[in-house]
Amino acid sequence: MGERAMAGNDVAELLARHDIWRGRQTRPPESVAAPCPSGWSTLDELLGGGWPGEGLVELYAGRAPNGPWRRPFDRLDTTPLSSQRDWFQASLGHGLTALLMPWLRQRTRAGSVALINPPAVPCAERWQREGVTLDELLVIQPRNLRELGWATEEVLQSGACALVIAWLPPLGFALRRRLKLAAETGRSCLATPYPFGRDMAVGGGTHAPSSPAWVQLSVQRQTEGADRALSVQRLKPFHPRQVRLELDGDPADTTPVRDTAGPPLALVDTR
Repeated sequence: MGERAMAGNDVAELLARHDIWRGRQTRPPESVAAPCPSGWSTLDELLGGGWPGEGLVELYAGRAPNGPWRRPFDRLDTTPLSSQRDWFQASLGHGLTALLMPWLRQRTRAGSVALINPPAVPCAERWQREGVTLDELLVIQPRNLRELGWATEEVLQSGACALVIAWLPPLGFALRRRLKLAAETGRSCLATPYPFGRDMAVGGGTHAPSSPAWVQLSVQRQTEGADRALSVQRLKPFHPRQVRLELDGDPADTTPVRDTAGPPLALVDTR
């Protein structure tokens, strides 16, 4: 009887760890940082209260470009990021900026946010009008895959940024888990935009790559006449319902790039 009780205690202690995910969980354990409201009540409901306060969030939009993308990276070498440009840009223009804007606005009002390897220059004037505090926005531009992985992990572990958005190549499970643990160490949340793989389809049969992420979402922009909206579905834990998020006025990502000088953004070049 005593041995059985001890074994039960060991299992309870193991399941209490915040790096253990149980299949029926729709949100991280209560011991982690409080969720951040998304700006839409329907999305908050889908997320179990809002964006996670820490850990890993994967966002899927657009379509993967032609290339050997079905094989994820198990290690990051000195391959120049310019060789992966099509992959990083494939998720642009599908509503991700509009989806993330309320999150960016809230987090920059409370502290710093890092954008690592953004495939387009944020339109500073537009983001400022949306309420983003530009002084708290840090843009990091690595030169190669190794620097990209190093910079992402270091920023997460430092705890300096409550939110980190990083454009990464397709990663294997071990590298995703490593970044997730780095985010939890620094009590930060890492959001990674990805294009859809060829075998992923919204609706019945939708599935996402194996990942330790708490949340995986698919995002599609909808344009019906003058109305603009986003269609969002949860891929992990899977939920069959798609929620429609109405966008007020012009979506925030209609002007993601600016060629002329605007308000400054903090910029870090790893060279």
